[in-house]
Amino acid sequence: MEGVLTSPSLRAPLRTMPIRHDEPGTALRLMVVATGENHCIGIDLASGALVRAWSPQPVDSRLQPYDLVKVVVADDPDLVPDPAQPEAIVIAATPNLSGRLTGRPAQRLIRPLLHPENTPLLGSYGPTVPFWERRPDHPSVALAEPGAPLVVTVEPDGLWCHFPWDGRPQVLACTDPRLAASLYRTRKTMTGVRPGTHLVVALQPPVDGYCHKVVEALVPRR
Repeated sequence: MEGVLTSPSLRAPLRTMPIRHDEPGTALRLMVVATGENHCIGIDLASGALVRAWSPQPVDSRLQPYDLVKVVVADDPDLVPDPAQPEAIVIAATPNLSGRLTGRPAQRLIRPLLHPENTPLLGSYGPTVPFWERRPDHPSVALAEPGAPLVVTVEPDGLWCHFPWDGRPQVLACTDPRLAASLYRTRKTMTGVRPGTHLVVALQPPVDGYCHKVVEALVPRR
């Protein structure tokens, strides 16, 4: 399956991304970049493709960016909450930790997948994308490296990530569980983020006809 980056109109792919093997029974090894309650976003070591793996069981919250995991592709499309996610696969069981990758090998995987800085994140400048404009040949996940420092604030409704992109300010909800735990533990209300940190920006399943962009993880450069 192909993953692509989109133009501002969401009508045409910007460029073709790596193709992964996703036939049921295929074993994949992923470098983790983000995790959610029931999914893991990672880069397939074999193809270099970005993958959002949906699990039938909760994903281990101790998994961190740059961890290596093994997964086996399953045939259960009903586990994918949004059929327009081109990166999505279903896996037979929760990801199994198998090692860790850092340094230049990790950056060689990330670098080709970085979202172009002169195009809107996931095809639009706003914090949402209309579900009726979503297509399975346009991405639901992006790896981004803002060219300027970014700030995370703690608000009553959660964490928010503030950063410039393509000359415009962006304010997106941040669901990074490790960052949240650190800020709540230290009772900080704001923190700056080191330059060179990568953002994992993902579209959530639709709510009232719109898919919201969130920052699922901040990936420090290693």
